[in-house]
Amino acid sequence: MLIEKKEQEIVSRAQDNPVSFAPLYDYYFPKIYNYIYNKVNNSQLAEDLVSETFYKALANIKKFQWQDRSFACWLYTIARNQVIDQFRKRDPILFDNNNTALTAQTEKGPEEKVIRDVTREELFKAIRTLSPDQQDALLLRYQEDLKIKEIAVILGKNEGAVKALLFRGLRSLRKKLKGGDFNAAI
Repeated sequence: MLIEKKEQEIVSRAQDNPVSFAPLYDYYFPKIYNYIYNKVNNSQLAEDLVSETFYKALANIKKFQWQDRSFACWLYTIARNQVIDQFRKRDPILFDNNNTALTAQTEKGPEEKVIRDVTREELFKAIRTLSPDQQDALLLRYQEDLKIKEIAVILGKNEGAVKALLFRGLRSLRKKLKGGDFNAAI
C-alpha cells in the first residue's frame, strides 16, 4: 500500500491539479477493478463501473478530507455505491466467463492454473449466494486486504457488525463449499 504520508501528499497535489491524480489511479485501478468485477462478474460492466468510480473520485477530489477515513476507504465507498446503483437500475447483468480479474499468475504449470481457476470460480459462486453486506465484507477483507475499521467506514457499520458479517459469511461459505451446495440458504 502507498505510504500514508506519500498518499496524503499525492492527494493534496491532485486537489490542486487534477493531472496529479494519475499515480492514485495507477495504484488503485487493479484493486477497484477486482472488487467491482467480483461483485458483478462481468468484465465490460466492471470496466464501466470502474471508469465511473474514478470519474466521480476525480470530480470530487477537492471535497475529500482526511478526517477518519483513508483515501482507499473513500474510493471503495464510491465503488460500492456504483455497484449498488447498478443493481438498483435493475438492468440485466450478463455474466461472462471472461475471467479478466487482474491477479498475479503464480502457478507453475497448466495443471495448477486449471485447479486455481476451478477453485476460484467455485469460491466466487459460493460468495455470490451470500447477502450483499457479507459479500462486501469478505471481498474487502480477504481480497482487498482492508482493515476492519476501514470496512466499517465503507459499509457504514460499526466494527462489531463487520466482524459479525465476516464470521457469518465465513461460516456460510464453509458449509456451502464443504457440501458443494451453493444454493443452500443459511
